[in-house]
Amino acid sequence: MAYYLKYRPQTIFELDLERARNSLGEILRAKDIPHAFLFVGPKGTGKTSSARIVAKAVNCLKPKNGEPCNKCSNCKLIIEGKSLDIIEIDAASNRGIDDIRDLREKIKLVPSVLKVKVYIIDEVHMLTTEAFNALLKTLEEPPKHAKFILCTTEPHKIPGTIVSRCVKVEFNKAKVEEIVRSLKRVVKGEKLKISDKDLSLIAKRAGGSFRDGVKILEQLSFSGLKISSKKVNELLSGGSGENLIDDFLIMVYKKETKKALNWLAKVIDGGMNAKQLWSLGW
Repeated sequence: MAYYLKYRPQTIFELDLERARNSLGEILRAKDIPHAFLFVGPKGTGKTSSARIVAKAVNCLKPKNGEPCNKCSNCKLIIEGKSLDIIEIDAASNRGIDDIRDLREKIKLVPSVLKVKVYIIDEVHMLTTEAFNALLKTLEEPPKHAKFILCTTEPHKIPGTIVSRCVKVEFNKAKVEEIVRSLKRVVKGEKLKISDKDLSLIAKRAGGSFRDGVKILEQLSFSGLKISSKKVNELLSGGSGENLIDDFLIMVYKKETKKALNWLAKVIDGGMNAKQLWSLGW
């Protein structure tokens, strides 16, 4: 499993973005939790991860200070992606009025297992005008058993009528120290050896994106658990592709078949296709 998926935060406390962590912590500790959220911010800042944490928090059987326990049957269902009551919709692919009408019909049904149905709509700004109008009617009179979390990288494209029905949570670009915090969780989990100075270099290159920072770290880990400053500098200076390919070719030359196949599997699992891999070294 790719690092950015494997090490997704599972509680509000684990969110690396301080601003979002504080805002959501206050909201979830409150007596009445809003029926609709609008998560706004650049890619890779934790909007979808936070949405899933909120989904757990409102359905947890033993919440503590607004945090999900991650141990009860409801939390486990959501973590494993097996709950029919957590509906994730990609608005880029389901942007029409028929898709939202279908949502409006199904939302009337009570949850099958959980306490609350949670609809997470990613890239919500991609909805058509007609779809937004249909969604607005649902947000104006939502059933008590349903909550919405709308996520977007382009809030200026969302009608003011929709924004006014939601509690807005800002996800700003991550600071270097916040990305380092995220990277250290991966380093610990994977037992990697890398200096704090090199983690800071990776964080600076990530451009405010947790996901991009973790992907860089994962790429560096392909050739071993010990990551040298030389390897970091080569990657960040644009010269890493050839060295990574060299690592693979050495495995092939030494007839280390299992090691080479594991290396390839890890590269592909990390999101790189064969064409991209070929372009790294040639």
